[in-house]
Amino acid sequence: MVKSQRDSNIELLRVISMVMIVFYHFMARLSELNSPEKTQTIVNSLIPVVHIGVICFVLISGYWGIKFSIKGFLRLFLYCSFYSIAIYTISAIINPDLFSLKNFIKSIIPYQWWFIPVYLCLYLLSPLINIPLKTESAKTKLFFIIILLVISFVVGHFVPSLSDGKNPLNFVLIYYLGNFLRTEVKLPSWNVKKLFYLYLICNVLLFVAIFFSTLYIPKIAHIIIQFFYPYNSAGIMINSILFFLIFTKLKFNSRVINWLSSSSLAVYLLHENNYIIPYLSSCIDQLQNSTTNSVVFISILFVFAIIIFIVAVLIDKVISPLFDILFNFVINSKLFAKLNNKVQDVLPE
Repeated sequence: MVKSQRDSNIELLRVISMVMIVFYHFMARLSELNSPEKTQTIVNSLIPVVHIGVICFVLISGYWGIKFSIKGFLRLFLYCSFYSIAIYTISAIINPDLFSLKNFIKSIIPYQWWFIPVYLCLYLLSPLINIPLKTESAKTKLFFIIILLVISFVVGHFVPSLSDGKNPLNFVLIYYLGNFLRTEVKLPSWNVKKLFYLYLICNVLLFVAIFFSTLYIPKIAHIIIQFFYPYNSAGIMINSILFFLIFTKLKFNSRVINWLSSSSLAVYLLHENNYIIPYLSSCIDQLQNSTTNSVVFISILFVFAIIIFIVAVLIDKVISPLFDILFNFVINSKLFAKLNNKVQDVLPE
């Protein structure tokens, strides 16, 4: 029997989105490294362009849908905890001053990455938020999207806890948009090139507008950035959806892409870990000191982001089998079986 292979278009989007996230985080570190003014101007103009990675990840979840299971939730939670504990343990071995019982206990709960708790909330809420999506009525889905848009975009700007879009409410909105794109949006007969050129032109204009307004009219630059940077802003949502649609038009299979994509989360957990960030920041500082040309430096930084992505994937491929052994031990326990049965009894059909 031939084993079917999943399409790689959305998996490629997952890979590119994670590279964007790594590149964005590296550029964000430059504000702490006293970068030259020209470099910082270019970076500030480029950041809103590449800040779409997280949105794309949640759109993917909505596009395919989250089918809740206690096994799936536990795997995600323990996977993040596994990396958190492993990195802390290695760091404490290298630098014994880091060790304390308090820090070890804190490493068990993967709260250091803002994305993980918010996404875990989305996963927990999925049985409820999937209920309105089961309807075949596009108007019903659109009604919920509009309500969430108003709360997240309008009300969110006046409520501090919702102001940056890094919250479960905004993730539910993005999740709904992902579902709407798959079930209700019928694109005109545009080919991939036309969509890509539209995306490219829009983002070149965005970069140019921020760059020159920063130099001559900083207040205008601030307004543009506020429209395109926060996760609950209209600009970043439109930009993310346009980028997402490009990949929905692709049709191909690649074992390499699927292999890379399956370790995308590990890339995030590794490069954004509190104990690894100082080492990466030091590397970025050295790269910055290696050239006085801002464009060359940012190009090198992008290549560095790709290298870190590949290294993190390779690390994950080596240690994932160990996690699988530990996870299988957990789910084969009697305690898990009892918990799973009770959860299944209360889940909606």
